[in-house]
Amino acid sequence: MTDVVEYPAIYGSRAELLDRLRECLVFARLTVESADPLHPVWKVDLGQVSGFEKMMMEAGLLAYIVGRTRYFEKETRDLVRAIRGKYDSTSAVSCILRHPRLAASLGTLLLVLDHFGLATAQEVAAVHGAFESRYVECSEHVPFRLLDRRWVRGLATGVADPLIAALDLSTACRATHPIYMTREDGYAVTHAVMYATDFGVLPAPAALNKAALWDTIDAAIAWCTASGDLDLLAELLLSQLYLRGRLSAYGLIAWRQCRETWDSLGFLPSPSLSATSFQALMEEHQRRQYAFHNIYHTMLVGGLLCVALLDTRPTGSHGDGGEIDYAQPPSVERAIAGAAQHLEQVFGIDRFAAQSAIAAVAWRADDVALDEMVERWSHADTPVEITRRMAVDAAIILAAQDYDLAQLAGALRRAGASGTVTTTVEAGVDFLARQSLVTGAIGANWLNDIPADPASTALASARVTAALANCLVDLDERLSAGRVMADAG
Repeated sequence: MTDVVEYPAIYGSRAELLDRLRECLVFARLTVESADPLHPVWKVDLGQVSGFEKMMMEAGLLAYIVGRTRYFEKETRDLVRAIRGKYDSTSAVSCILRHPRLAASLGTLLLVLDHFGLATAQEVAAVHGAFESRYVECSEHVPFRLLDRRWVRGLATGVADPLIAALDLSTACRATHPIYMTREDGYAVTHAVMYATDFGVLPAPAALNKAALWDTIDAAIAWCTASGDLDLLAELLLSQLYLRGRLSAYGLIAWRQCRETWDSLGFLPSPSLSATSFQALMEEHQRRQYAFHNIYHTMLVGGLLCVALLDTRPTGSHGDGGEIDYAQPPSVERAIAGAAQHLEQVFGIDRFAAQSAIAAVAWRADDVALDEMVERWSHADTPVEITRRMAVDAAIILAAQDYDLAQLAGALRRAGASGTVTTTVEAGVDFLARQSLVTGAIGANWLNDIPADPASTALASARVTAALANCLVDLDERLSAGRVMADAG
């Protein structure tokens, strides 16, 4: 166990983190003991495993990670015993004997049980025998799954294989941003970080220790905090700790929101948890199954997050780093020129008049939702400028994901007015500009070749295009001389 230290108040005290970790271990045990493998929420087929088996594997992973420390040895062993008591490995062992490749998935829990001395001789023999087979890697897998399989092989052999080339193919090592990401992409990033660092035991490899990935995760934290996706959010915070041993300024705001929700509800809910759906269930058994199923994963990740915070002992320094020059995306100039051309064609005016019409647009945006985020996230520990910047980033991402170009333009204008620009602002500007069609109109909604009322549609497209182009012009003027803030700490 690490020496007793005082943690910055922004993270929560060591005692608080220990209490939360204990809660997660106890909740995991209760989930294992209460889950009915025949209930529809657990019986669902997820491919190689059922929902029940997946939960068992993830509960076992929490036990293994906590077991590597000396935190709560009794609670950890109680969890593993509960897993052993409920888990029938007959199907898993049969599948591994038939398909050796499944040792790196179905065999994970058997290896965890073996780590705690609770696996049977047949379970151990099946898994280790499969890893000796020349056909253990005979199937296709996405990059983060290859990293997962490498990690499981390390559990079996006790030796970590060199990082495979799949890491370079991972979305974690490519240019991406939440504007273009799905939740599955987010999990691919976090899982790549987890397995490549052995859940924080190893330093981040060079391929992951780059500003681009840090910026992507930071933007995703703003996105998930705003959308209330605490499950992916917890994994993103975990990734920051595994990468740099600290949370960013956005991460600190997000962790505070997680703690407040945890204290208010008594648990960390997943996005799938619905009070309406829960209340519609009449039987106590049905309610218990629904509740455990829709809470357990976020609580498990919450436990991993507490372990990481306890072990990394982060410092209290989280200021933004240096600045880099704002680079206007090439798409902007093309979109502005195209918009002027569109107005020329629709209104029969010359280029100068079209440009003047775009410049004369009076813009009003609804900033209520954005202001509500700022108010909800504000805290004395965080400078209000950082809170506003995170809220603007979140608003940009959510608007782009919803393809609400008016809201996107409004959020971008808010960013331009502040004079502080993030990589999300830059990505948002580029996204808006790239909605320009060959006609010069801005927005995919103008793609209909044969509108019901061509004249009215042309006028509407011209007005909307003028407004969106005005936003791009205004941002170009405000930001070209500005700087992009980058958390390079």
